[in-house]
Amino acid sequence: MTTMDFKTLLPTWLQDQALPLWTGAGVDVATGTVWEALDHDGAPCADMQRRLRVQVRQAYCFAMSEDPAHQALALRLFRFAMDHGFDADSGNLAARLAPDTSILTAPHDLYDLAFMLLAASALIAMGADVAADLDRLEAELAKLKAPRGWYENAARDLPRRQNPHMHMFETATALFAATGEGRFRDMAEECLGLFRDAFLTEDGRVLEYFAEDWSPLGADEQAVEPGHMAEWVYLIDRYEQVTGRRADVEIATLYGAVLARRDATGLLPDRADPASETRRMWPQTELLKAAVAMARRGETPVGAPSPEAVLALMWDQYLDTPVAGGWYDKRSAAGELLSENMPASTFYHILVAFRFYLSGGAST
Repeated sequence: MTTMDFKTLLPTWLQDQALPLWTGAGVDVATGTVWEALDHDGAPCADMQRRLRVQVRQAYCFAMSEDPAHQALALRLFRFAMDHGFDADSGNLAARLAPDTSILTAPHDLYDLAFMLLAASALIAMGADVAADLDRLEAELAKLKAPRGWYENAARDLPRRQNPHMHMFETATALFAATGEGRFRDMAEECLGLFRDAFLTEDGRVLEYFAEDWSPLGADEQAVEPGHMAEWVYLIDRYEQVTGRRADVEIATLYGAVLARRDATGLLPDRADPASETRRMWPQTELLKAAVAMARRGETPVGAPSPEAVLALMWDQYLDTPVAGGWYDKRSAAGELLSENMPASTFYHILVAFRFYLSGGAST
C-alpha cells in the first residue's frame, strides 16, 4: 500500500469500523460497561472477568472521538470506574471484576491508577469537568508515593517494575498537556529520571524488573520487551514536544536497539531476553509510533522500515480480519494465529498509533 492509501484507509477504519464496533458490540448494555474482549466473530466474551483498567482505557479512546455519543460513553465509563471502582472496605482501587462487574481484587495498583489518570486527561481535553475526580485520583496516587517513583501497589509488592512507571510518564505528560499544571511536568520528569538512571542500559535495552532500591534484578529474573522499548521512543518524543524540553536521552541508540530485536518478518517479539516465540499486536503499534517519531525528527537510520512498511506488516498479520474494526491479537514467530479473541485493551494502542501516524508525528 502507498502512503496515500493509509492516509485514506486509517480514518475510515477508525471512524466507520472500529469505533462503531467497540461502542456497539463492545458495550455490555446491561451494566453500561465494556466487555473485556470480543471473539473473532465479533461476539462478546461475556463470561470473562474484566479489568477495571480496560474500562478507562476505552474511555480514553472514546473521549478522542468527535462523536458526542462516543464522548458521552467515555464519561459514563469513567464515572463507573470512579463511583464503583473503589473497594468499600479497604478503599483501594479495584483491578479485576467479575462478569457482573462486582469487585474481585482491589490491590490499589499503580498501573491501574495511571490509566485512571490518563482517562481523566482525555476527558479534560474533551472539555468535561472532572476536577473533583482528578483531585481524588491524585490523593489515591499519593498513597503509593515512594522516595523515588511509586510503589507497585498498596502492599508494596516486589519486584518494582518499569512498565507502570512508563505509563505514569505517559499520563503525567498528557495531564501537563491538558492542564498546563507544572506538578504534572515534574511528575513526568521524575519518571524520566528513573528511565535514564535505572531502566535504560548503555546499549539501548530497557530493563523490566528491579529491587526496592531500583537496582536491576539478575539475568534469571530479568526481561527485555522490545514493545516497551519502542513505546519509550514515542513517549520521549511526545514529552519533548509537549514540554519544549530535551529529555537528555540518546533516542537513536534506543531506537537502534528496538530495530535490532525484530524477527525475520520485521515485527517485534513479545520478549527479546529471554526470547519468546510469540508476538502480540500491541508491540507492533509501538514500533509504528517509534518509526513515525523518528521520521518526524529526521533521525531514521539507514535501512530502518518506513511507517508505511510497518503498517503494511501490521495490516497483513493483525488487521485483515473478518470483523470490520477488529483485530487478531497474537501470532507465533512463524505467523500461526494463536489468539482466540480480540482484547478491548488493544484498541488504546491502535488508536494512539493511527492518530500519531495521521498527524505526521505531531503531538495530539
